[in-house]
Amino acid sequence: MECNITIAISRQMGSGGALVGKNAADRLGFSYMNREILRQAAASLHEDENILSLREERVSSFMENLLDSLCICAPEGGYSPPPIRPIHNRELFVTETEIIRAIASKCRSVIVGRGAFHILHGNPNLITVFIHAPLPFRCKRVMEIYGIPSAGEAEEIIRDSDRQRSKFIRTIADVDGNDARNYHLSIDTSLTGFDSATDIIVECARRMLNRTETEVEIKS
Repeated sequence: MECNITIAISRQMGSGGALVGKNAADRLGFSYMNREILRQAAASLHEDENILSLREERVSSFMENLLDSLCICAPEGGYSPPPIRPIHNRELFVTETEIIRAIASKCRSVIVGRGAFHILHGNPNLITVFIHAPLPFRCKRVMEIYGIPSAGEAEEIIRDSDRQRSKFIRTIADVDGNDARNYHLSIDTSLTGFDSATDIIVECARRMLNRTETEVEIKS
């Protein structure tokens, strides 16, 4: 019987979490689940995945929720159906939660973001990882990847992402998403580099695989 180990990677924008996760999945032969989760959610909710991507790992503000509710009723009176059904952040989160749990039950996988470390909490075959790096390192990388011309603009984008993700994790898990105590591994990629960060995760996964396979042999 195969042990379906799941590696849940939380990350700061620009730290290389997605890259490290993909490299680890490739080396381990695990399924890499990042954009695929969004695709499945979009199909389930009958929504464009590019629109939904703007709502992932976010908590709607009071004003956003208010505008969503107002879009179903014209101010002049009478019901006016919206051209596109509004998808609320909670609905997206619930859908992605179901997808993440299904993935963890069916295959060995690396899942990036979306609160997977909390959603799968209690799973004995779960490895949780927090990928982070100092702000200057992340700014430089974001500028290179997205072609952003100024460090100031890159920093603004990163700080907004940090705020949104922190608020999202605080809302769903009631913990500080930047606290290393919430994860098995906390890796600073500015220090380790991406290859060594991948090595660390792969080694931990292989140790878990060996241990669980030994336990299965003993029980059988």
